[in-house]
Amino acid sequence: MAEEIKIRVEKGGRENQWKIVVEGEGPWTLRLESPNRVESTASGDNIFEALRSMRRELSSRNILLCCNGARVNVRPSGLSASHGAWMVYVLHMWRPSTVRDLVPVFGYAPPHKIGTVEEQDAYWERHLKNRMNWLNFINPLWWIYFFTSSWGKPKRHDF
Repeated sequence: MAEEIKIRVEKGGRENQWKIVVEGEGPWTLRLESPNRVESTASGDNIFEALRSMRRELSSRNILLCCNGARVNVRPSGLSASHGAWMVYVLHMWRPSTVRDLVPVFGYAPPHKIGTVEEQDAYWERHLKNRMNWLNFINPLWWIYFFTSSWGKPKRHDF
């Protein structure tokens, strides 16, 4: 099974529309195609990890993928990762992530929200450390948000 997805790419300060082809169901293979040729391929246990591998290779060529999976503050849940990681959570430092924070990994994200894989890892480490902060447990707003989070729905994104 192969799926073609349009993706915005920034190269040389200009945004263009390319296509990414997703193949497999574990391990997953991604193939980034510009209008002229295949720019990059990568594989991983899930789409998010394959995308991270591709981004490492593309960063040396100054190619930036403008998608949610390349944002600094995203990560798939364990369940999502085990099913291919098509959706990722937007992480926040002082409140829990909920279903309202789910976004598609290939959905558009503006270039100013995109970072390197290293920046993404650093944010994840800070997020994990912050989650264990005892102030979260005495913050009444955190608990209100946590208990009312199931009232929301995921953001609607058309591919």
